Amino acid sequence: MEQSKIKMPCPIMGLLLRRVVDASLPTDSHENRTRLGMLAGWTSAALSLLLASAKGWLGLVSGSVSMLADATNNLTDLGSSLVIALGFQWSRKPRDEDHPFGHGRIEAVATLVLAIALILVGVEVARSGILRLIHPRPLEAPGWLLAAVGATVAVKGWMAVFARRLAKLTRSQVLEADAWNHTFDVVCTLMVVLALVGSRMGWGAVDGATAVAVALFILYTGIGYARDAIDILLGQRPDPENVREIFRTLLQVEGVMGAHEIMVHQYGDVKMVSFHIEVDARLSLPEAHAISELAEEAVERRLEWRAVAHIDPVDRTHPLFEELNTVLHAFIGAEPGLVDLHDLRAEGDGAPYRVSFDLVTGMGTVRGDYDAIYARCVDTLGRRFAGRVGQAEIGIEAVVESAPMDRRHFPVPAAGK
Repeated sequence: MEQSKIKMPCPIMGLLLRRVVDASLPTDSHENRTRLGMLAGWTSAALSLLLASAKGWLGLVSGSVSMLADATNNLTDLGSSLVIALGFQWSRKPRDEDHPFGHGRIEAVATLVLAIALILVGVEVARSGILRLIHPRPLEAPGWLLAAVGATVAVKGWMAVFARRLAKLTRSQVLEADAWNHTFDVVCTLMVVLALVGSRMGWGAVDGATAVAVALFILYTGIGYARDAIDILLGQRPDPENVREIFRTLLQVEGVMGAHEIMVHQYGDVKMVSFHIEVDARLSLPEAHAISELAEEAVERRLEWRAVAHIDPVDRTHPLFEELNTVLHAFIGAEPGLVDLHDLRAEGDGAPYRVSFDLVTGMGTVRGDYDAIYARCVDTLGRRFAGRVGQAEIGIEAVVESAPMDRRHFPVPAAGK
């Protein structure tokens, strides 16, 4: 990464970046991400303390509850900024025996703490605003006070731009959340200015209404951050486009006949992907292993994630394979709960053959539906392959599922039985 190519909107931002970033590493590398995250956190913490103190004093002087609410909001920003800075610092800890994939998910924990703080502050600010609406009172709002509040808006605007640039450079969700937090703070402070102007014009209730509006902004932001952080900590569904890109990449590898069970695992900025690839069953073990390594290298080169491949040998030369494949795909097309199949095999030198395959369900299909799916599938095999298929080993699994696959063996009845 060349620092000269990083464009920042003001010289101060550029100076801070040059002092922090390791120019020998990519901007979104783990080391630079943590450095920039700590820079964002500590910078925000210092400025939030300054703004909270200034607005608190201005609120006391003017008697504005919306100003005090905004000061409280900035005081919460101080706490959340410290959480961000310490969270990124903690994520720098090297992997250990108890955390073999590092400490990257601490970033999501930091986001959740920030969200909880915002929600608590939002509730308190709303309470203060409602009380002021019930008991309005005139405010002192001289011109110098409006000018001072305008200066805090400029500082907050700078903080929002700075956090958003760092979020773009690091691809960090917590910094993106922090940038939106600063942006909402700008809006909230402008609403406080509106309340002060309204008070000068004799509209005393505007102060309480503004405090409630500020509270709604805070609550909306906090709930959104909490939802995103919890999704990451619980293991959210991978981006479908990433899964499709992995699938396309695997099919381009010579020797790969199919791919399935693509699983993405994320630990902060560390991502791993595991998948099954189908290869010709007639290959030797070293040949199949070589294809699996090519598949891993292709995905790692494409996405820069750690990749692990599992080999599924498939014999497509069996005389029953193509017909069986066609019938089963037609069966899946008629079943609303199924989306795919894999690991299709037909074995035996003569009828009745043995077949095995795994059916893949959509996320809306529950295990209570499996018995009916098995029955319809076995009935389809009996009607289409009477006398030619004697035994079927069928597995059913969800597209993304942590529980073991459900697998059963069935005798395939002859037609009419």
